[in-house]
Amino acid sequence: MRQAQQQASDAEKTATSTGAKYSAAGDQISSSLIPGLEREANNPEGFTPEEMNNQLVAGEQGAGGANAGIAGQANLQVARTRNSAGETAALDSAARDKTKQLSENALGVQNKSAELGQQKQMTAQKELGGLYGTDTEANLKAQGLATEDIDAESKAGSSGWFQNMTGLISSLRGAGGGSNGSGGWSVSG
Repeated sequence: MRQAQQQASDAEKTATSTGAKYSAAGDQISSSLIPGLEREANNPEGFTPEEMNNQLVAGEQGAGGANAGIAGQANLQVARTRNSAGETAALDSAARDKTKQLSENALGVQNKSAELGQQKQMTAQKELGGLYGTDTEANLKAQGLATEDIDAESKAGSSGWFQNMTGLISSLRGAGGGSNGSGGWSVSG
């Protein structure tokens, strides 16, 4: 029986050690991942300034190219017809369309950047929750094993010659043996 008690004690020590290792590993992983995830969760960023600039420039190039095409076409029409009466109105309209398109492009880039920031924020919050759940679950499982092992150790320690003798004396007391009131036994005769 003492061997079972020792095995239970060893198992409890192993479970406690395993729990400590999971906790230490979780602390190490958390210390490197959590600060970045918290930063992303609290202050999400969309596109970097360089990415935004690249997108805005691409939009400006498209709008500028279209506007240049309209101006070129208007100048060609004036040269062919030798009538410049409608050129100013066409160029003004092209300039308004270009400005409108640039504004729409800039708004689109800003909206996509905000959406990206929200996606990053949600991902970071989900990952933080997952890390917490994984660390906590592994640690609690190991601690639960330690509790089970302590219980097994206790139960293994409740049997043996001394515990058996104590049980026998208790059962004899209940089976009709008499007590003389001072804690000793008397024999009726």
